[in-house]
Amino acid sequence: MKNYTLFDRLDPKSFNGLLAGRLQNHYRLSPAAAQTISQDTVILRNLFGHSTRKDGQVIYFAVKLGEPASKRIKDCQLVGSRITLLEPLEDLKALKEKGLHALVKHVMARISKEAYEQGAVLSTEDLCLLLRVSPSTVKRYKKELKAAGISIILRGDSADMGPASCHREPVVKLFLQGYSETEIAQNLHHQLEHVENYLYDFLRVSLLVRDQYPPGVISRLTKLSKGKVLTVVGLYEKLLSDPYFKPALEAVLHIYELNRHLKKTAEVTR
Repeated sequence: MKNYTLFDRLDPKSFNGLLAGRLQNHYRLSPAAAQTISQDTVILRNLFGHSTRKDGQVIYFAVKLGEPASKRIKDCQLVGSRITLLEPLEDLKALKEKGLHALVKHVMARISKEAYEQGAVLSTEDLCLLLRVSPSTVKRYKKELKAAGISIILRGDSADMGPASCHREPVVKLFLQGYSETEIAQNLHHQLEHVENYLYDFLRVSLLVRDQYPPGVISRLTKLSKGKVLTVVGLYEKLLSDPYFKPALEAVLHIYELNRHLKKTAEVTR
């Protein structure tokens, strides 16, 4: 008699499992063919369905990035973000290999990052509700994650960073994921002009950093303060070291450099 694992029991309830089952039952496909088609469908849905939610995701409203910590919640602007409370394969692996406490920390880091990248910032209270843990547990897990090299930004942290620093990173990350400036402005509830300015400054500074210009020179060339330049440099280095964002960052800088070259060439030939 086969011993069914936790994944075996949960998988049929997922979108992938439901679709695979339907393909087998209604279209007489083999289990392997049904699984392949359903997996490809999930990939396409996630790639092109920006407005849809994946299995295990919920829409959660949290305080917008940059809102002062002293401001009452009822007076703050809230942003709805898609956060992944359950990622079956990833979470079951974490549970099996490291245990329940590690799984909760893993989910805590994931949903905090997801909210942040969509222009929202979770609070300790939000995490207590979403993860069903106490405030002291959230604080302890946050310290343990930091000790392991994983930093999460909660509402109190973001309030100390200043609005520009808070907004720039999610704007740039969405841009590198293929979102247009208009889509970014809509998703993060920013003015389009601000989004364009964040990206313009980031691309200019990043190109010069890539070409090994020192911060002082970059500040003079771009007419940006040295503090702002150093902030952008930090973000550039962070994204460059991230395997997920590095290819997109390099490609975007290459395209930006070509566009600048073409504009200069066009101006000279006029």
